Amino acid sequence: MKRTWELIPTWWLLTVCNAAASPCPRRESNPPMKKLLGLVCAVLLVATARGEDVPGLMSKLKDKDPETRRAAAKALSEAGAEAKPAVAVLSDAVKRDKDLFVRRFAAQALGALGTDAQDAIPALTSALNDEKKEVAEASANALGKIGPAAVPALMGVLKGTNRVVEKKPKCKQPVSEAPNASLRRKAVESLGLIGPAAKDAVPVLTQNLKDKDIATEVATALGNIGPAAKEAVPTLRDIAGDKKTRDKNLKLAAMQAVKKIESGN
Repeated sequence: MKRTWELIPTWWLLTVCNAAASPCPRRESNPPMKKLLGLVCAVLLVATARGEDVPGLMSKLKDKDPETRRAAAKALSEAGAEAKPAVAVLSDAVKRDKDLFVRRFAAQALGALGTDAQDAIPALTSALNDEKKEVAEASANALGKIGPAAVPALMGVLKGTNRVVEKKPKCKQPVSEAPNASLRRKAVESLGLIGPAAKDAVPVLTQNLKDKDIATEVATALGNIGPAAKEAVPTLRDIAGDKKTRDKNLKLAAMQAVKKIESGN
């Protein structure tokens, strides 16, 4: 038996969301109430996402209204395996949509599909260069969930082959052309999530143990890769036994990584 909100047609909810997001010429309009209505609509859209709604949600991803596209992308992220037919349109949204939240939600939706979203790897790899860090980080997370096929793209972040240009507001010139620390951290965590299948990344991860910003996460990722990361053991041992290293979390992560690599657990 379906719950009450599951009986509400998705197209109707999207229409209401459009109304909530559109400007109202009446003086008595209540902006806070409109925001609340928009939020309620988004929640209901997520709750009603089902296989039969996917084609409609795919269509709404091309709607002119950004709130409608956001709601559709968010609903697809909650539709599970039923959203597999949307991989192409979600990939396009990640690369081309002008709205930050649509791009981020689309990346999250692709990540939720796991290995079923392998065709989206090129789009997500491109999105690692998104000028908005939220989108780039969501893409790195998604690549980790997609699995082994995404390892080269994640390695590219650590090697610097996936260039990320960071800009300050009202500044025409790039401030930095290197992937920022938060994105590198997300890439490392995603490689750790992939685990033993990310063994090709061991050399570049080992090199990044020198990066103080992400060294702890790198050590943890190497431990998750397990015995295949044995070449990193000498460096990890040096870190764990270095009396000059004051970062207790890093030293602990290094010790735990060595145990996992040597024990295979």
